[in-house]
Amino acid sequence: MSGWYVSHLAGGATVMTLAKSRDDAISAACSLLDRNVDVQEIGRLLGMRDPADIVDAVEIRRLHAMRIHPG
Repeated sequence: MSGWYVSHLAGGATVMTLAKSRDDAISAACSLLDRNVDVQEIGRLLGMRDPADIVDAVEIRRLHAMRIHPG
């Protein structure tokens, strides 16, 4: 099983934060959004990349909003 990355902007550069699972990557992305960091996407780190594995910025913000305002 491969790891996951969270791509975000920091100081004008794109940075990747690593996570062990998709859920961990989503949690990391939400934490970054809580700090007003511009999160770009989440995806698998290694192996064949299925387009369904990529979580884009719009979907990340939707998931973040669901965590803030459940139900």
